Amino acid sequence: MIFLLNIIFSVIIDDRIDKINQLTSSAENAFRNKDYKTSIENYRQLIDSLDYNNEKVYLNLAHAHLLSNDTLNAIENYNFASLTDNQKVKSIALQQLGNINEKKSKLEEALSFYKQSIISDNDNDDAKFNYELVKKKIQQNQQKNNQEENDKENSEKNEKKNSSENKKQDQEGQKDEMENEKNQEKNQEKNQEGENKNNEETVEERLKKINMSKKKSEM
Repeated sequence: MIFLLNIIFSVIIDDRIDKINQLTSSAENAFRNKDYKTSIENYRQLIDSLDYNNEKVYLNLAHAHLLSNDTLNAIENYNFASLTDNQKVKSIALQQLGNINEKKSKLEEALSFYKQSIISDNDNDDAKFNYELVKKKIQQNQQKNNQEENDKENSEKNEKKNSSENKKQDQEGQKDEMENEKNQEKNQEKNQEGENKNNEETVEERLKKINMSKKKSEM
């Protein structure tokens, strides 16, 4: 009886191994042929139906999701793959998470993932290159932001200075205008006095012509 059970278990195990090998091979072939949908379906069967969910399956499944533009599922499976003790697989998964964040312009997050990737596998030259590249981008952005802040401060200072100068010019202009008005009034008064004096002189001249004094004329 025990012998028979052993045979049954052996057959079941062998059948499971055959299915695992068949689905793995099919998934890999589909991936190489860029048939990512079929590849994803086969990897999902390995995980869900056969409970075969090692780090390499999660890593390849994440790759297939990423190349089919399904970023959310790619991130999820890269995270699963990064939980392994296999340091090389872990490094690749972390590197890919860094790449995704770098494309989304989340540079600080990307830098952190690249750093963890290098710690997991110091031979991962791609992660090292990406780390230095993103680090340089962050420094350039900081310099750009500092320059923009300086430009903004200088612009505000210039605006205040110009506003103050314009206000001063307006005040001086008003003062000059008031002085001009006063001068015009004085000139008008002088002109009026001159006209009155001229009128008086003209009367006296006329009286002289007719040999009549101003006093007699008034009488």
